[in-house]
Formats: sequence, structure tokens, C-alpha cells
Amino acid sequence: MKKTLGVIPARMASSRFPGKPLKEILGVPMLAHCYERALLSQACDNLVIATPDEEIMSWAKLYNIPSILTGHHHDRATERAQETVDILSKQGEAYDFILLLQGDEPQIFPEDIKNLSTAFCGDDFEVVNLVYPIDGDDLGNPNVVKAIMTNASKISFFTRAHVPHSSHQAMRQLGMIGFTIAALSQYTKLQPTPLEELESIDMMRLLENDYEIHAVTSSSPILGVDNP
Repeated sequence: MKKTLGVIPARMASSRFPGKPLKEILGVPMLAHCYERALLSQACDNLVIATPDEEIMSWAKLYNIPSILTGHHHDRATERAQETVDILSKQGEAYDFILLLQGDEPQIFPEDIKNLSTAFCGDDFEVVNLVYPIDGDDLGNPNVVKAIMTNASKISFFTRAHVPHSSHQAMRQLGMIGFTIAALSQYTKLQPTPLEELESIDMMRLLENDYEIHAVTSSSPILGVDNP
């Protein structure tokens, strides 16, 4: 049976919100909300927090939450996820798929995580990305990454630029992404691409190297916490 690893990258050194993962929402650390919702999805055979911070490791140990200590050198969550895969592989654990989740999206619905996982069932998808319909002012907001869709629910392009209000093919890209283990490994071996760096959007690296990214529509916009 094929196995899925869930990874929640988390670090204390957020430029806009230092210490964000352990800030409390209704008396519970944000990271705990994210972990619990991912656990409730029952989408992962193993679910771990990947962090470079001993403070998060100590907190996770206190609550018996599986965690992996990674390096401080990663610029991308995908790279931290790959190191997590490598560490677990050395411990004899092998997986077929990985769900890259987020430690700052405490309102994620468990069923959306489950839907991201089941998108791999019966299809030869290598990468799947959660998206949500977008309209209004967000169409011109450079802080919102737009995914331009094909009629077959493939993502043809990502952009931060303004998208015309008449467009029905634009969706908000959400931070939940599923990979085959092979696709994640290949992503981390590819060099950063011109549009990836221009738009500051990780997934453009795959599109510019002719990988297909399939969209899974979320039931909610899943707004992340970026500021105090």
C-alpha cells in the first residue's frame, strides 16, 4: 500500500511575525491548531513538524508531537521538506507521496487536506496544489498568488500581477501542495528559474521545466497568519 508523509515546516524567525508558530490563538499555539487539523484529516501515514529551532522541538516533545530537526540554511519550505524525507529515509522510512502543509494556516479544514491526498488516487499526478476562487480586490493584490487554470484543472501559470475581473480561470493559490516523492526530489535538484525569481513563486520552477501541476479546489480560502 502506498504511503503518504505529511510535513509541516515551521520556524521562529519569521521576518514579519517573529515567533509566529508558538503564538497562541484561543489559548492554543498556532502550530498546534495546524497539526491537530492535519491529524484529523487522516490523510497521512506519518505527520511531522520540520523545524530548525530547538524551541519548537522542545515544545513538540512536551506534547508528544513528532518533529524533525532540520538545518537553518533552507530558503524554501520545499527544501526543508526534502531534508525531512532524507532524514526519515536514513531511519528506514519510505513514502510515495508527501503533503507540504503550513504551520500558519490554523483554519484549514481537515477535509481539504484529505482531498489533496486523495487526488493522487487513480491518477498519474506528480504535483497537486490546493486553490480557491478569487475575485474582487484580490485580483489586483500582488500579495495574492493567482493560479491560471486550464479547462482540465491544470495550472498553466502563477502570477502576482493583476488579473482581469472578467477572467474565470484565475484562482488563489493556497500553500498546501502534494508531491510524489520523486517530484519533490526533482524540484530540489532543479535550478531556480527566471519566472520563479521574478514572481517569487516557488512552483514556477516546475512549470518552467514542463511539469504538470493539477489543481484541487478548497472549500474555503484558508487565510494564513502573516502579521501579529
